[in-house]
Amino acid sequence: MARILLFLMKCILGLLATLGLLLVVAVIGGWLFWQQLAEWRTADHDALPDRIVLKLDLAEGLRDGPAEGPLALVGFDTTPSFRDLAQTLEAAATDERVAGIVLRLGYGNLSAAQAQELRSILMRFRDGERFVLGFAEAFGEAGDGNEHYHLATASNEVWLQPSGTLDLIGYQLQQPFLRDLLEEWDIALRGDQRQQWKGLIDTAVRDELSPPVRENLQAVVDSLYEQLATAVAEGRGLTPAEARRRIDSGPYSAPEALEAGLVDRLGYRADFEKAALELAGEGADFLDVLDYLDSLPEEEGSESRIALLHLQGAIQLGGGSDPLGTTSAGMEKVVDSLRAAADDAEIAAIVLRIDSPGGSAVASDMVWHEIRRIREEGKPVVISLGSIAASGGYYIAVAGHPLLAQPGTLTGSVGVAGGKPVLEDFWPHLGLTWDGVQAGPNADIWSLNSDFSPQQWRKFQSYLDQTFEDFTRKVSEGRELEGEALEAVIGGRIFTGEQALEAGLVDALGGLPEAAAAAAEAVGLDPDAGYRLVDYPEAGAGYEQLMNLVLEQAPGTQASLEGLLALTHRLAPLVEALNGLTADPRQKLLQAPEVGTR
Repeated sequence: MARILLFLMKCILGLLATLGLLLVVAVIGGWLFWQQLAEWRTADHDALPDRIVLKLDLAEGLRDGPAEGPLALVGFDTTPSFRDLAQTLEAAATDERVAGIVLRLGYGNLSAAQAQELRSILMRFRDGERFVLGFAEAFGEAGDGNEHYHLATASNEVWLQPSGTLDLIGYQLQQPFLRDLLEEWDIALRGDQRQQWKGLIDTAVRDELSPPVRENLQAVVDSLYEQLATAVAEGRGLTPAEARRRIDSGPYSAPEALEAGLVDRLGYRADFEKAALELAGEGADFLDVLDYLDSLPEEEGSESRIALLHLQGAIQLGGGSDPLGTTSAGMEKVVDSLRAAADDAEIAAIVLRIDSPGGSAVASDMVWHEIRRIREEGKPVVISLGSIAASGGYYIAVAGHPLLAQPGTLTGSVGVAGGKPVLEDFWPHLGLTWDGVQAGPNADIWSLNSDFSPQQWRKFQSYLDQTFEDFTRKVSEGRELEGEALEAVIGGRIFTGEQALEAGLVDALGGLPEAAAAAAEAVGLDPDAGYRLVDYPEAGAGYEQLMNLVLEQAPGTQASLEGLLALTHRLAPLVEALNGLTADPRQKLLQAPEVGTR
């Protein structure tokens, strides 16, 4: 049934994607128009306001990696990346025209690690005697209140709409347990894990957290809670104990937040923006951070370059082309990009940014091996961990050096889990039967319509053992951990970046600027000058990229026009879930259990 539904859904998406082909001409025309607009906008650097107040609206979103897809190629992607923001605010901090920056907070997804990285960038900007002002209609109604307020603590002044609320409430982590539901529908899960802290299989075979997993996850939310309390204390001039009491007393209405000293002023967005311009001085006007970035003069090409590569999403074999717009990391493209950067004489070092919960052990090993090869050939590979770099994501990370993470990065999960649902007793509920033939006693080993035979189960257990031993060996060698120190970090435990630093899983806390400085230092460059961090491979002309996309993906090009057909995005999660149900279980052998906090 799952495969039938998956087929039907893909047929529907294919039909919608065909309609998207009709939009290609319009997209190309839009690109030509946008190019003319961009040239007009940046033609005169001196035409910018005499006094600039930069504007960052988080409702527009925040990217970790480079912009991708046809809309990005034609210039309609208005979402800044962390590299964009770091580059923009570094330049703005020494630009006498820039008075400060205003933040629109409260909207959109923002992880603890993202809030911490952007907060660090903003605090460096403030050191240049520029102001940072934050405004939110509400902290929590349209986004994570904890993390948006965490970011707000970088502000000189925080505004809140009078009718808004502040959900500064700490962290809760919950997981669904499906055992009773699966039993009711006669769905069995045949799987196993290494070791008890992994917890991925538990959601299907238990009805509550196991004691080891509960202990591990409690330590994770406790660490995030303390990191939030530290930021609140620093940002609001409180002692750590006072900051904890503020968190424990939430949520707050706007007047209560003002009385508690958590916000500075109550007002509406128009009032906030008027006050920001008055603070900036006569002649001040707003300028979007990306528009300011576009206005900056080109950096000279003679400087040494450090390549920034991104590995994002579930790790899988293949090229990673995904017409549904869901995030996945095809390892073939990642390996090809790494090899190209290694062979590029103009690239002095590589920074690999990892934001992935893991996935395929085989695909993870491909990238691990390539990183080791590059380092053995003499080119440094520095690893920057994003919001999450766990299981297969961490497997890859240990090939590089040094490893940097944010305090709130979720990492580790050095363990293995796998299995398959057995649906042979489920199909009769739908009035469906299956029949077929096979040659070879193990041809049905990954079939969902039959349980593992005793021989197949032994093979599967051996596969888990070998994978876990390989993962453990790579961590031991890459992190130089042995004995009790190694035992303390394996078995599937999840760590925050702060905990990982203490346990020896990472080398330092920091984001992309710190990772780039570490890469520069590794090749003897001055960390304060003389190098550029560049997305790699560097994008060519937008028109050329768009036409390549059309030619490479034909006849399915139109399906890659993410965002042009909103309905395909709405259907994508359902198709992704069906894909997961019918996929080979080895694709998620090194995948961490979902850990979401709110």
